[in-house]
Amino acid sequence: MTQIIRITAAAALIFTFTGHGEAEILINEISAGGSADWVEIFHNGGEGDRDISVLYVTMYRGTNYPVASSPVTLKPADDPATPFDDRFAVIHFTSETLESETDSAGDINGNGIRDIYCRNYGLWNTDCVVALDTDDDPENGGIIDFVAFSNRDGSINSDIEKYLNCAVSMLAWNKTGSLNPQDWCCFTGSDGLNEWSTLSRIRVSDSNSLADFAVTGFSTPGRENIFINGDSGKIFSVVNTPRVFPMDRPNQRISVNFKIFRKCTIRVRVFNSIGVKIASKGSSDKLFPGFHSLSFTKADFTRPLKTGLCLFHIEAVADKGGTQKKILTFSMVMK
Repeated sequence: MTQIIRITAAAALIFTFTGHGEAEILINEISAGGSADWVEIFHNGGEGDRDISVLYVTMYRGTNYPVASSPVTLKPADDPATPFDDRFAVIHFTSETLESETDSAGDINGNGIRDIYCRNYGLWNTDCVVALDTDDDPENGGIIDFVAFSNRDGSINSDIEKYLNCAVSMLAWNKTGSLNPQDWCCFTGSDGLNEWSTLSRIRVSDSNSLADFAVTGFSTPGRENIFINGDSGKIFSVVNTPRVFPMDRPNQRISVNFKIFRKCTIRVRVFNSIGVKIASKGSSDKLFPGFHSLSFTKADFTRPLKTGLCLFHIEAVADKGGTQKKILTFSMVMK
């Protein structure tokens, strides 16, 4: 049976719970321990595109706003024609006035992640809840997805307890057998999340409980979550990097995408077909585990670009010792 949820008329038309509390749009990853808080929302593969701009990503305290003022469409599968993975959007909680990467704006900062900026109340790293809702009032019955997390210090915040009980009463979150509400929450460790760890969804199937999430040391905004390091001897691997780059327009770029397994710095040098270095770029700060990329525009090259075979020479130096090098060939195509 499909139950239409409603608070705002626009949201009611496009968002549904299917079965027992399983939504098409879900909270996928939460970062609350760094200098800036963000929440990743994703399309779990149901039928049809979904515009999330009318929804709220909120912990309910303070003043909160909808995701965006113009459409932000998530798709059940990634569209290779767009620069980011269309299944995901990353909602940043910030007091700054920054332009969101809506459907009409595209990938403004060129990082391959759909970044949306909301002037919403930030997340707590002790007891906290995050809701995807049709408004910012938990008692209005519009919760689409909900997550509660805690450092379980023995005393839950009274406001968080109120929001948690409200979600439980509406079947948006399931409590455990414990009488302590903190035990119903995902455990983030006694010190909470750190700057590179996130609370990440383990599975697409949603049980509305702490079993759906785990803390991981891999921060992956705008991309699929990582839990287990299957390449334990590596510092990095190269992922989803094309081997042909058309560079016939000024705003085009060459990007090398990495999955980082250990905190490190990375430098990429580009050589032409006769072995002459034509560009070099490195990470200015150490990169934490997760997905990262380095991009080159025409302005980064020291010699005129020509059609032909080129080389990426990639070198990583781990924070706690060890280096890794890799060479990739690619073709540059000029008009």
